[in-house]
Amino acid sequence: MIKQPIYFTLMMLFLPLLFVGQDECTAYLPGEGSKLTYHNFDKKGKMHSTTTTEITSVKTKGDTTYYKVHQLVSTGKKKNDVESDLVFKCSGNNFMVDMRSVLNQEMMEAYKDATLTVTSNNMIMPGKLEPGMELEDGEVNMKMHIEYITTTLTCRAFYREVESIEDITTAAGTFTAYKIKGYFETKISFARFAWSTIEWYVPDVGMVRTESYDKKDKLIGYSELQNIEH
Repeated sequence: MIKQPIYFTLMMLFLPLLFVGQDECTAYLPGEGSKLTYHNFDKKGKMHSTTTTEITSVKTKGDTTYYKVHQLVSTGKKKNDVESDLVFKCSGNNFMVDMRSVLNQEMMEAYKDATLTVTSNNMIMPGKLEPGMELEDGEVNMKMHIEYITTTLTCRAFYREVESIEDITTAAGTFTAYKIKGYFETKISFARFAWSTIEWYVPDVGMVRTESYDKKDKLIGYSELQNIEH
């Protein structure tokens, strides 16, 4: 079973469309040096891991601002920790989310020693989101080569739509967030996994809560922001 995808995801989890009139990009991450802590729960509400997202660098080159992010997923046993480095971008009206952030990081740990070839069409958050807005697809393709074996993984985000603007409260506080529903599909070798998500995103913060559901709309798990350090 696919566990709750970690989205910083921040996962915005995001996209350009039909919007005119805003010149500056709205960032869906906090500033350099900030750290966000998430707790990840199974379908019964039992916490199984913690995700820490640290914005290690924010630099502007030309008309694009680059956010370097270090992510740590921990189950409490250091030998099982999973770390990854991601890059998000803010350019024009669009905030571009590194599609690698939607991958199940615990699953990817099995390929930590592989030679990777990655291509992606990153998800995008427009500068202004409105209820009813349909968001573009995102996709990441990875070829993982270990010795004489090559495995291909594809993860796609599609049918994403802004459902509403609403207040949501977590341990980190109360936020006015964009509620976005979407669908995800992962293919690896001959296996295929599909799930849907409901995500709440806040400008200058990122994802504050995400819920994952199976094909029967039963809850798989959820993640929630616990703390923000600046």
